[in-house]
Amino acid sequence: MHSIQHYQDLINAELNCRLERIDEPKGLYEPCKYILRNGGKRVRASLVMLAAKMFSPRYERAIPVALAFETFHNFTLIHDDIMDEALIRRNQPCVHVKWNTNTAILSGDAVMILAYTFFEEAREYITAILPLLNKTALEVCEGQQYDIDLEQALLTDALTNEAMYIRMIELKTSVLLAACLKAGAVVGGASASDADKLYEIGRNIGIAFQLQDDILDTYGNVETFGKKIGGDIAENKKTYLVIAALQNLNEGDTQELMRLYAQKTDSAEKYTAVRALFDKAQVLEKANATMNVLYEKAYTILDSLSLAEVKKTELRTFIDELRTREL
Repeated sequence: MHSIQHYQDLINAELNCRLERIDEPKGLYEPCKYILRNGGKRVRASLVMLAAKMFSPRYERAIPVALAFETFHNFTLIHDDIMDEALIRRNQPCVHVKWNTNTAILSGDAVMILAYTFFEEAREYITAILPLLNKTALEVCEGQQYDIDLEQALLTDALTNEAMYIRMIELKTSVLLAACLKAGAVVGGASASDADKLYEIGRNIGIAFQLQDDILDTYGNVETFGKKIGGDIAENKKTYLVIAALQNLNEGDTQELMRLYAQKTDSAEKYTAVRALFDKAQVLEKANATMNVLYEKAYTILDSLSLAEVKKTELRTFIDELRTREL
């Protein structure tokens, strides 16, 4: 993300400085450093910094808050990978694969505690932001449980519906982006109204981002998407696309889609057949329409902020970059 590159560099430097201070026992802290130093794009931390800068030139005050949210996010990844039995995270072996499950659980717990330790550096903001961090942390857990519930449900179960799926990705993904933007705004001295608007921007773009991921996994270009196309179909994941298809196909096509999703195979034939049913149900158009509504809501809220237009530029550019990820 070019719009947040300078924040990414700052966060990496600050995080590495703090990680140098922890060492023994190595069996606990080496896995912590491994996940945190292989930290991806630092989107969440960068959004804290970006939002703080919108309202104050002294945005460096948000560094501890940004580190806390970013570190919490990485804690969730360690435990998610265990539950999902994932093998690779950010092109590297997952913590439980490189070490073992017990080490991953314990180190994940330590990473969560480190998040709160980093937050202690932001003492003057604890009263305002700690409830937000705790609320978000619990919501992310709720989202993970809904994800598990959906994974275990049948395609024909009442639980497998569009509203539940949107709620799941809202909790699992978007509330953390929303909280990061709001926390940064609070540090920057935003009004309560503007801070809440930043939260709503994050909530909308977070849901839209996940819908876009669903689209790209089936309809994307492997060279620009960065991972294999058709993975969700191969794993029979209940994405927005399959749920929308079930709502729009006739009985015969519905039965065929369910038959295909009963197969535990990763084949070109299965992908082609499922995609054909998706095309028949026009799920790409439906998903794009839903996604675009969410992005437009985010732009509308951004326009309503009580700030000069120039101060909105970075966030607007960030949203633009998310929205225009290539198919």
